[in-house]
Amino acid sequence: MKVEEPKFRCGTQKAIKELVAKYDYPYADWMQDWPYEIAESREIENYFQHYDEQIDEDKKFSLMEMLIQALTDIENQNDFDENWKRLKPRIIKDFTIHEYTIFYWSCFGENLSDCWEVFPYMRELWKVIKNE
Repeated sequence: MKVEEPKFRCGTQKAIKELVAKYDYPYADWMQDWPYEIAESREIENYFQHYDEQIDEDKKFSLMEMLIQALTDIENQNDFDENWKRLKPRIIKDFTIHEYTIFYWSCFGENLSDCWEVFPYMRELWKVIKNE
């Protein structure tokens, strides 16, 4: 499937440093994939709660990346499905914030054997939102 890549977006230093302080996570300037490196599936409930408390779009962006990584790390399929059902309405509601994130996790143009478990869910979400 050929899809046009949306405008690139990444987490801001300010948002990341606030999340580092909140969760007492490690951080270094060289950690370009910080939300993926530090996210923990056992913290997913806290991430959902913190996301729902946010009005800052940059923090929502980074928290969603953490949520998706935490979801991807869940090994139990039932737990994965339940948390996907919780994540999906949030990412749809805030699509303008997360468009690039959905694109990224959809693995468009990638070798699908190297993709994450969440990629088919993200692709379906992309198709529904974009009417493709």
